[in-house]
Amino acid sequence: MNKQKTVPALYENILIIILRFIDAFSGFAIFKLAVHYYSTTPNYSAIPTSPEINRAISVILIMTLVFFHFHNIYRSFRFSTIRYEIHTVLAACISLFTILFILGYITGTLSLLPRLSVISWIILWPLFLTLMRVALRKSLRAIRIKGYNIKKAVIAGKSKAGIGIAEHIKKNPWSGTKVLGFFNGVDENDDSYNLMHHITCLGDIEALIPYIENNDIDILYVALNGKNESDMHNIVKTIEKTDIAIHYIPNIFFLDLVIGGEVIFFDQRPVILLRNTPVTGMAGMLKRLIDITLSSAVILFSMPLFIVIAAVIKLTSKGSPFFIQKRYGINGEEINIYKFRTMYLNNETTNRTNNESRSQEPETIISRYLQAKRDDPRITPFGAFLRKTSLDELPQLINVLQGRMSLVGPRPHPVAMNEEYRKIIAGYMIRHRVKPGITGFAQVKGFRGETDTLEKMEKRVEYDLKYIREWSILFDIEILIRTIFVFLFQKNAY
Repeated sequence: MNKQKTVPALYENILIIILRFIDAFSGFAIFKLAVHYYSTTPNYSAIPTSPEINRAISVILIMTLVFFHFHNIYRSFRFSTIRYEIHTVLAACISLFTILFILGYITGTLSLLPRLSVISWIILWPLFLTLMRVALRKSLRAIRIKGYNIKKAVIAGKSKAGIGIAEHIKKNPWSGTKVLGFFNGVDENDDSYNLMHHITCLGDIEALIPYIENNDIDILYVALNGKNESDMHNIVKTIEKTDIAIHYIPNIFFLDLVIGGEVIFFDQRPVILLRNTPVTGMAGMLKRLIDITLSSAVILFSMPLFIVIAAVIKLTSKGSPFFIQKRYGINGEEINIYKFRTMYLNNETTNRTNNESRSQEPETIISRYLQAKRDDPRITPFGAFLRKTSLDELPQLINVLQGRMSLVGPRPHPVAMNEEYRKIIAGYMIRHRVKPGITGFAQVKGFRGETDTLEKMEKRVEYDLKYIREWSILFDIEILIRTIFVFLFQKNAY
């Protein structure tokens, strides 16, 4: 068998060695600089030369190498999102900080340090690691798009999963992967032929091994369907004698509906968990802590605004300043959500529009029937302002404090809308695997406000499911920041 191409692997190994050095040295350097900076005051003048501090710096250097290694951050993130890599690095930092604080408390070293130096270090070092990796990933992606550092790949199988991965690679050139072709032949009468005609058919499965041996292939995607199980077994047994990377692509017809998918082990037997909530464990507790902290702070500082808005609503139209509506929360349980009222009551709406009177309150009739539209006569003038600025959503911070909602998550739809769309949009109810949010990924991607077509609702659901699949604390923070700009500049809420 010909020797496999080693240049890309060599570059990756060198890069990983450099990253290990930069991570450890930067942690050591930033810590020492922070201690030195804050120890210039008379109270801490002896700290820079303290033996305890020097030992602490040595411990940081060694433990960084150990913790980061076992958190598996020194591997190829070529096919992962930048957000996922940053999340992995920050998780390693948090683990390292926790152990160092425990050791520092037990040994008494922590009490010798200027408090501000420790705070500065735990902020500046992760920030440096994050910015460095973002810059590195952006640079590597730009290089790959230009055709450098390319990995050659072939696909065994013409299944839908194989076609899907080929199309995905084609749409994402930043991965630096070139699919040379399929194995397993192409039948022009097959339904999948037209989807894959732009990719060369390299032959039947029997030709796969000789082709890999003679063409320096880096990656093999195995995407055979159930009928080819024996072929897959033979391929894997043969390929395992080489150093080629093997990626198995499961041929699951409902793959788009997989949420929180992961491989778990039942007594050494792998089991694929297809649907699970990702908001669990320490990350889930941190999300809840952020919800409580931020919502409490906003309520406290905006209390005068609450009072002013409630007073103006009361003075400009009849009825309560607040509006309560049942919607679905986590696991499909009904919850009451709170909003500032933005519409007239029934009799006022009837008089203004000259339409027949309705038996329900205006805002309880939704979906394709009475969603709020531009220049909707049911909306009060002040209500239009509240909707445009999203200030009508402020009382939902109370829902967040109650634990019924989160700051970030799929927007909760009225019950009637849920019952309508769950029947016609695949995966619609998967949105309820997490708590609904005041803002969400779909909203910052432009799907805020009226969903007057099925296509708009499908796109909203698509982004909601993407949020659940890729959820992390960093993703929540990104959405919160982007929400500010959406509320300032987006105009499709009325």
